[in-house]
Amino acid sequence: MTRTLCRLAGLLLGVLLPGAGAVQAQPWPPAPLHFVVGYAPGGTSDVSARIVGDALSRALGQTVLVENRPGAQGGIAIETVARAKPDGTTFLVSPAEALYQRAIEQKTGMAEVRKILLPVTILTNQPLVVVANPKPGWKSIPDVIAAAKASPGGLSYATPSAGGTNGIVAEMIFRRAGVQVVNIPYKGGGQAVQDLISGVVPLGVLGSAPLIPYAKSGRLTLLAVTSAQRDATLPDIPAMAELGYPEIDIAQWFAVFAPAGTPPEIVEQLSAALNKVLADPAVKEKLAGAALSTVGGSPADFSKRLDDEGENWLKRARDFGLDKN
Repeated sequence: MTRTLCRLAGLLLGVLLPGAGAVQAQPWPPAPLHFVVGYAPGGTSDVSARIVGDALSRALGQTVLVENRPGAQGGIAIETVARAKPDGTTFLVSPAEALYQRAIEQKTGMAEVRKILLPVTILTNQPLVVVANPKPGWKSIPDVIAAAKASPGGLSYATPSAGGTNGIVAEMIFRRAGVQVVNIPYKGGGQAVQDLISGVVPLGVLGSAPLIPYAKSGRLTLLAVTSAQRDATLPDIPAMAELGYPEIDIAQWFAVFAPAGTPPEIVEQLSAALNKVLADPAVKEKLAGAALSTVGGSPADFSKRLDDEGENWLKRARDFGLDKN
């Protein structure tokens, strides 16, 4: 009888005492995941988050919710995630320049960004595209330059934010050509595309993903991709190097970040799950339909790329005066 009581007491202690062998760690993820996007629906951040999030939901057996928090050039979403509990349920999906823009605003380089967010994995990569409303009849970059020279300061172009990679590309094109074209910044690519289609703004330097359906239907004209070579997802569109701008070789990536303090094992688990999803041919095909290429990689690889490219971006932004926007 005494031996039986001892055995029961031991089992009870194993259940009640923290850290006892009978206690099982709760598997991750314990609850729905939240992908927070800093731009309105329809832009590339949103498209990337929804396509990958849907596949990730099936892979993990857990819901992935996409929350759009537009504003402050992606800053509202960054703050939302930075303040979130680091329990492995809330993540940021963002383009690189939202982080770089914050680095400019805080005047601390990448140090402040690295204090509040942890790089997880780059999801997608896209070419930037110089695109026009078809009404002016522009078929090429030389057509746009000629129109800008004929109307000094009279043309405008849309970008998804006030101080992003898109603006750097535009400045590289227009300053070299010696023309002034006014930047009209929006709160995301989706809104910019709608005004471009309606003719509110005649020209844009935008990510490819939201443009593809309208280019196929003839409602937008794609003039060039901002890379040294043609993009595999848009093989019929000339690259800037072909047009005499070999120095323009800029693409745009979209990635997942976790709040600082998120356990490393959760960051690694999410990264591994994302890499598996990004290797799925069906996911690749769906993203390619939006002119997006998959990237993937480890948190360590992404961390190094973020630092290296961040400093280069900040230098270009200062050179063009974009840090004063």
